[in-house]
Amino acid sequence: MMAQIILIVITSRVLYYFLRPSGQTKFVCNLLGGIIWSPSLLVRTQKNAWKIGLAGFLFPSAVTSSLVYPLARSIPGLTGGILFLFFTTFSLSFTYFPTVAEALDELNLMTSELGQLALSSAMLNDVIQWFFMAIHCIYSQESHRIEALLSFVGIAVLHYLFMAFITDALGTKPTTGAIILGLVVPNGPPLGTALIKKTELMVSEFLLPVFFFCVGLSVNVYSIHDWESFSKLQVLIVESYVTKFLGVTLAAMCCKIKFKHSLLLSMIMSIKGLIEPSIYSRWRVLKQMDQQSYTQIILSSLGLTMAIAPFIRFSCIPHVHLRQSSSIHDCIRNIQSLLASNSETFQILCCVHNEESVRNMITLLEASNPTEASPICAYIFHAVELTGSAAPLLVPHTKQKKKFTHTSVPTNVHIMRALENYSKNSKGPVVIEAFTMTTPYKSMHETIFHEANDKKVPLIIIPFHENHDVIAPNCQTKAIRQFNINVQSYAPCTVGILVDRSLSCLLSLNHFSYNVAVFFIGGPDDREALAYSARMSGNTKVSISVFRFILAETVIEEEQLKETKLDQALVDEFKLSNIGNDHLNWHEMEVADGVQLMDAIRQSHGDYDLVMVGRRHLEMSLRNEETVDFMENAELGVIGDMLASSDFCGGMVNVLVMQESREFELRTASDEKFNEVL
Repeated sequence: MMAQIILIVITSRVLYYFLRPSGQTKFVCNLLGGIIWSPSLLVRTQKNAWKIGLAGFLFPSAVTSSLVYPLARSIPGLTGGILFLFFTTFSLSFTYFPTVAEALDELNLMTSELGQLALSSAMLNDVIQWFFMAIHCIYSQESHRIEALLSFVGIAVLHYLFMAFITDALGTKPTTGAIILGLVVPNGPPLGTALIKKTELMVSEFLLPVFFFCVGLSVNVYSIHDWESFSKLQVLIVESYVTKFLGVTLAAMCCKIKFKHSLLLSMIMSIKGLIEPSIYSRWRVLKQMDQQSYTQIILSSLGLTMAIAPFIRFSCIPHVHLRQSSSIHDCIRNIQSLLASNSETFQILCCVHNEESVRNMITLLEASNPTEASPICAYIFHAVELTGSAAPLLVPHTKQKKKFTHTSVPTNVHIMRALENYSKNSKGPVVIEAFTMTTPYKSMHETIFHEANDKKVPLIIIPFHENHDVIAPNCQTKAIRQFNINVQSYAPCTVGILVDRSLSCLLSLNHFSYNVAVFFIGGPDDREALAYSARMSGNTKVSISVFRFILAETVIEEEQLKETKLDQALVDEFKLSNIGNDHLNWHEMEVADGVQLMDAIRQSHGDYDLVMVGRRHLEMSLRNEETVDFMENAELGVIGDMLASSDFCGGMVNVLVMQESREFELRTASDEKFNEVL
């Protein structure tokens, strides 16, 4: 027996290793592995959500149910009665929430706009499915068993296996006990998260492969001999799949979603997983479905998932919007675009992973010069990794009415209270909108982008992954670093990575002072750093030292000449707006090459609270691709990596590394080419 289980697990992992690059899910690999070892083959795999969810269920159900009398009643393999035939047609039209959630997580689409819409629509289908389950219980006269079952909820916490035993003894499915236990146990931390962490490896890598192998072993392709019944049932199956595609696609298009995304949504809503084989296996055990019909439905589910999963994986781009934006410039912004207007609200999106990061974030907001003419609106996201729950959550913060003891206050409450206190006591008008964001780290950046696009935020500030790494486990530090890289790669606006050295200036009602240094070499990222310092320069409590380094170039390329003109235009504007500013110190230095530049920066140390610099530069010796092997943290760039190290001020200064949106650069370049053609 142990040898068989080992063979099952090895086969499952091998199939997943080879089929994963083609977009296949674990469901396909596990079930396909079971079929491979089966005897038959040993002889020789929101508002719109309401509209889409209902259309995706009602349309195929209505069409398929209309074929019950002319086709389904004449299929000898379906022996559960007329009501069972209707349940069968409904089951082919259902979209199960756990199945969709698992598939989206594997395909890394959980927090994409398309994935969120699919989850919401699937949740509605689950509500409908539970309604029909209740009708089925009443029809089968099992309501008294359900009432008896509820009396055991009190002891369910002992073990889910005990609950499975009890529900099986009562005549219902063993899984019903586990489901009720899941309803009793609260999701999320501390209990739900702990249960997931302790059992996820065993369930997903051991028990699920064994279950799918058992399903696959029960499939016998040689049981298909009645081709007339096979044809009739296949018509029902194909018709349910086609109408499902049509219903979801048309409903999504009515919601003004582009055709491509509507079609992808219909595929996501049609994907199969754990729930379907469980139901069909139950029907086979109860003799409501014969071996031929069971094999046919299982193989059809496997074939459908194998066909659409790779298409979804390679066709769906997570950060692309479902609806066509009226203008790309409405979504892609930078800080320089706000300099011309002194009366516009300055919006910043900040992300924190723990309460230790809050103090420097608050200090940075206060230094950003909130005024009556140009107030600050800060969107603060407390990022929490998704564990113990199936779907990602974005929960807006409201004032806590619940009182906590000193030792039981949750981390997010500490963070929100600090933000509320700052908003009340800030010298200028600062509006704080705080959220708790619970998503997987691998797709957390998508949630950030959705909010940045909705709010038209010009600046996102995220903490460096090594901030407070003593209190964070190594696996979380790696996940945060990848999250930062994803944000830099796809952000629709400027991104700043804040290296927090746990040093911040005194922040109180009576006194606030901030000393900032800006190293300006040139390029779009440095211009964003200078533009942000221009915003700070209006704050009389902020002292700014700008170090402009001019490289002695012998040959200037066309691209560098264009960037040099843009640099000079922003420098002139900055100087003009700060005439008479006693808190500004301007230094210009000419250096011969990148080595001399690095030496000059090291010698420019001072008593700074914050140092700002751009990530990328046009100088060849400073480009990331040329020096990636010499950098410890490529996401900070050459200069930023050095400033964050002990080579500058002993590594005891906060650093903010700015990067303009890559999308903004690409759009600007394409606009210039278009203008040249005209």
